[in-house]
Parts: sequence; structure tokens; C-alpha cells
Amino acid sequence: MRTSNYEIMLLMNPEVEAEGRAEVLDRIKKIASDGKGSVENVDEWGKKRLAYEINHFQDAFYYVITLTATAAALNEITRILKITDEVLRFMPVALKEPVSSES
Repeated sequence: MRTSNYEIMLLMNPEVEAEGRAEVLDRIKKIASDGKGSVENVDEWGKKRLAYEINHFQDAFYYVITLTATAAALNEITRILKITDEVLRFMPVALKEPVSSES
């Protein structure tokens, strides 16, 4: 199975406690690792004002997740994020260059 590099922008419900947000992130990490990939970086931007209201919320917790995963693992991650109540929006994007943890 071939792994590719991805980045997922994730917006989570502002009323969810830190433990709930950590559970969602841990689930993403588990799916990626089960699919022979890994989460390289989770960049937490914190609670920010949304440009427009989503599900009656004006704020959200922003995360940028950089990972390597197979296409099947990414499909499973997107399926889980779609049905997770804590998630307001997400967008996976394929990266062309390799993921590196060095900046």
C-alpha cells in the first residue's frame, strides 16, 4: 500500500472540552497508524472567531493536522469526521512535497 502526504484543516465545536477534542485527534492518529501511516504534526491554533456562523456557533477550535496515510485510511478518517458531533468542518488536502517535522 502506498502512503501519501496530507494536511487536514479541522474546526471543532467551541463547547467541547479539551478531553473531547483530544479523543477526536487520537482517533485520527489511530486510523492513520493502522493504515501504515502516521500523524506527523498537530498544529493547534486555538479558539478563533469564524468568518461566518456554522451550526449556530461563531467560534471554533482550529487544528491543522499533517499526516501520511493510505487512500483507504484517509477515506476512513473523512468518514469518521463526517459523523463526529464535535467536528464542525474539515478539509483534507493532498500535499506534493514530503512531510517534514523540521521548519
